[in-house]
Amino acid sequence: MPVIRVALYEGRSVAKKRAIAEAITDAMVRIAGSTREGVHVIFDNVAKENWVIGGAPETKGQAADD
Repeated sequence: MPVIRVALYEGRSVAKKRAIAEAITDAMVRIAGSTREGVHVIFDNVAKENWVIGGAPETKGQAADD
């Protein structure tokens, strides 16, 4: 039972997340030999201010909180 976690900035539509989940499921079935029913896709919707790369939040152009 593969479990795939996808971290994205929040704000993606349900339709886009369904399309992403469908593509991931198709790939796991085709490449890994999983069953469709066994593939679990979990979306972690992260606010941009909570996504940090290289020690700096991904909020370019926004004022930092004190």
